Amino acid sequence: MTSLAVRLMEIDDTQLEEFIELWVERRSAQYDRIERIGAANDKGRDVIGFLKLGKSEALCELGKVFFHHCQGAYNTLPEKYVFVAPRGIVGSLLDLINNPSTLAAALIDGWDEHCSTQITRRMTVTLTREIKAAVASFDFSRVEHLTAPMIVKDPAAGPALSKLLGLMPEEAPSGAAPDLIQPEEARYADQLRIVYGEASGIAFVSADDVLAHADHGEHFRDQRTRFFEAASFKRFHRDNTAPGVLVTFENDVYHGVIDVHRDRHETLLRRVDAVMRHASILPASLIGRTVRIPVKQGICHHLANEGRLKWAP
Repeated sequence: MTSLAVRLMEIDDTQLEEFIELWVERRSAQYDRIERIGAANDKGRDVIGFLKLGKSEALCELGKVFFHHCQGAYNTLPEKYVFVAPRGIVGSLLDLINNPSTLAAALIDGWDEHCSTQITRRMTVTLTREIKAAVASFDFSRVEHLTAPMIVKDPAAGPALSKLLGLMPEEAPSGAAPDLIQPEEARYADQLRIVYGEASGIAFVSADDVLAHADHGEHFRDQRTRFFEAASFKRFHRDNTAPGVLVTFENDVYHGVIDVHRDRHETLLRRVDAVMRHASILPASLIGRTVRIPVKQGICHHLANEGRLKWAP
């Protein structure tokens, strides 16, 4: 974890902004909307990416928030303000953040030094009565900081670390099929119901009827195991790898088996089995790691679930 934090400290400011955007997307349940601004007109809402965040820079960034709020750029002050400073912050600033009741006085007393000529190049920003009142009434316990060792411990940082630093996540956990058919597997399971019906000459009413069948029940249970192995794999990599990696892997599996799927087969069941055998030997990998056979087979069922690859008409 320590070496990963060191690597995070070494990225440049542009990469830092991209990292934060990806990271916050994983924590998006806390926010109504994620927007990367990162330009000259950020109005105090940019990512902080200094070599080491100092007191002067931090007070200036806070000053921007209050100035633009009083100018009407946004109606409310933030519920939370986080300085993301992978390389750390100076001791005097840390003392202020850890004692939020002192931040208002520090910002007001240091306005002329840290804010008046730094907020915008177009003008000198005077500490007006309105700005001073907004600062005085603000709850500075909402101001927090995050450094690299803190960031890399957050599970939500996985996709961003994967993309920006090439982090290789751990092996995805195995999946297990519940006893009862679940809504998430309904479409491919119903297609297999037709497949097994054609093979046996039995009009199975439901997938549960197939599970109870002496010949086809075990075969169907294997397919469900593969489906849930793939489901666990997909959930894990959505949380721990860069956006788009999983889509690329699924596309590789699709293109790896689709020609076998399109071949002529004696029965629908023979087609399913042929695709499963071919999926098992596909060289498809994800971020350089070999993917387990049941996962590759299960991805085929997910493709059937989505309608890209159908087991039955």
